[in-house]
Amino acid sequence: MIAGLLLASGASRRFGSNKLVAPLGGRTVVRWSAEALADEVDETWVVVPAHDVEIRAALAGLPVRWVENPEAHEGMASSIRAGVAALPADADAVAITLGDQPLIDADVIRRVVAAWRGEPAAHGAVVAMYEDGRGHPALFGASLFPALRGLDGDSGARALLASLGDAVTVVDVAGARPSDVDTPEALAELARRLGRTH
Repeated sequence: MIAGLLLASGASRRFGSNKLVAPLGGRTVVRWSAEALADEVDETWVVVPAHDVEIRAALAGLPVRWVENPEAHEGMASSIRAGVAALPADADAVAITLGDQPLIDADVIRRVVAAWRGEPAAHGAVVAMYEDGRGHPALFGASLFPALRGLDGDSGARALLASLGDAVTVVDVAGARPSDVDTPEALAELARRLGRTH
């Protein structure tokens, strides 16, 4: 079973309000991200801050499971720790994406998952490689779950990926990494891009 893990417990400090529930093209930012991931994995877990109400409401009706992260203030690593700790024993791998990357391409997630399914024993991890560097999704086999549960800081699993060397399979992707919605200006730019493509 390949689990999806959507990290959605950030503080949105630069945005000024909860960026994940901001509207974008008729949906919330986080719903774009969650739908792309949920369509390509077997089950999806969403990591939210403790006592969250807004994100749960924004994803109402989606087949997701919830993980509360009481240590959300510690940064991205805390969300990964909480999410991986919640996965069931039969999870063979986890594909991690970010709640504030609404235009992540479901096809890229599909390709990363397919690379794992094609030859899982050959991969410690599979990661998307865009023209401007590695990005999400990043998929980790169950053998790396203990390392993911030991992460700290706000850099996520970047150092872990770097330490794996040739054990990381790269899926080449045309174009730039998905944009984060960190500011209202970034959201406005994504809305303009959506308007040009829809």
